[in-house]
Amino acid sequence: MTKELYNYYVLFPNHHEGLRLYGILKEAGVKGSISPTPREASSFCGMSLLIPPENVDRVEQLIQEHKINIEGIVKLKPKTTIWHKSGDD
Repeated sequence: MTKELYNYYVLFPNHHEGLRLYGILKEAGVKGSISPTPREASSFCGMSLLIPPENVDRVEQLIQEHKINIEGIVKLKPKTTIWHKSGDD
């Protein structure tokens, strides 16, 4: 049995905004990592932040609080499948 998981990417109009949010996330103790922007997500800035699904709400809150300019948050299926034992749903 497979469980569908998604990757969440914060997209930016430029590197400056991405690095700014990355620093804010680090200061707040929120997980996130710098990642190349997947082609299927955007043709804007080549840098995005990959954030865990459980942090999306907190990241959105920090974006609003600090007035970070973003292009959006995109939810994409990962290229690999995560397999779970039956009953682990």
